[in-house]
Amino acid sequence: MRRRAPRRIALALESSGPGGAEQVLLHLAAGLRERGADPVIVTLRPGWMTQRAEREGLPVWIEPQRRGLDPGWIPRLAVRLRRRGVELVHSHEFAMNVYAGAAARLAGLPTVATVHGRSWATERQRRVWSYRLLRQAGMRLVAVSRDLTAFLEGRMKLPSGAFDVVHNGIRIPAIVPAIDHAGRRTSARRELAIPADGPLLVAVGNLYPVKDHATLLRAVAGLPFARVAIAGRGSEEASLRALAAELRIADRVHLLGLRDDIDRVLLAADVFVQPSRSEGLPLSILEAMAAGLPVVATAVGGIPEAVVAGETGALVPPADPAALAEALRSLLERPDRGLTLGCAGRARVTGEFSVAAMVDRYRAL
Repeated sequence: MRRRAPRRIALALESSGPGGAEQVLLHLAAGLRERGADPVIVTLRPGWMTQRAEREGLPVWIEPQRRGLDPGWIPRLAVRLRRRGVELVHSHEFAMNVYAGAAARLAGLPTVATVHGRSWATERQRRVWSYRLLRQAGMRLVAVSRDLTAFLEGRMKLPSGAFDVVHNGIRIPAIVPAIDHAGRRTSARRELAIPADGPLLVAVGNLYPVKDHATLLRAVAGLPFARVAIAGRGSEEASLRALAAELRIADRVHLLGLRDDIDRVLLAADVFVQPSRSEGLPLSILEAMAAGLPVVATAVGGIPEAVVAGETGALVPPADPAALAEALRSLLERPDRGLTLGCAGRARVTGEFSVAAMVDRYRAL
């Protein structure tokens, strides 16, 4: 007989955003609720993610931790899980994979743990040992791309198949009719205070070194007819502004800060760019593909699993401004080619990377 799917599911993540893992958790919670489950989001403090959860009517538990190690947090959460009738814990990223995973095992509950990227999972040996121990205790391990799976299994010295793969999913927006697109693009640029003349490249991602927006600016310096807009915030903002001034492109670089209207930002674009040095499977690329944009991205992490070179966009080596500039130039000079790639990208993300597909795969686990 087929077992009943768990109804009361705790989705745990240390950070409250803003970020890709936080957005995935929100999508997953909403998707599970639509399938009849009763999800609750567990985190350490209120913030961007909890505000959006509450806006969507998703319940949130704030379970604070003391600074440093807090082993008492584990039995505290275990008691709460039992009292609230939770049937399964799905944790995300290292801290909650360990803490919430241990609490779930203490409460006698099945657990699923998702890893979204490389750095936090294996940069210290004790983290590798923690994952190995939790796996031995019965935790089901998931990675968001095949590339990440191979990396984690190799670094953790685990057998092939130790990690399941579940690609991140996004909500697929309604397509903008071709007759309305030009007017909406002009309107979106006006709202963003970006001149309507010339093609616009858009990148979405926090301003951190790993996102390598500096390489993007160097590529734009070789494209005198193009503008670039970057949506995100972070520690690199001052250095990016200084670099733009040094390259004499400050008037063509638009740093938009943190945005909640990424759909509007994408509507203003002609090409989406992801210049990262390392990635898991970035939601921003999936959102750009769903918006019908051609994508130029670095061939790192799980990006090649979403962007098919020559079919939905172009892939270039990381930290290579010349290669990035050439790929962008090729698309900007052939807008008909960009339209073809964008249409193929939307079809691909609709079939393979939707919230519905992600929820189905997690429910199967």
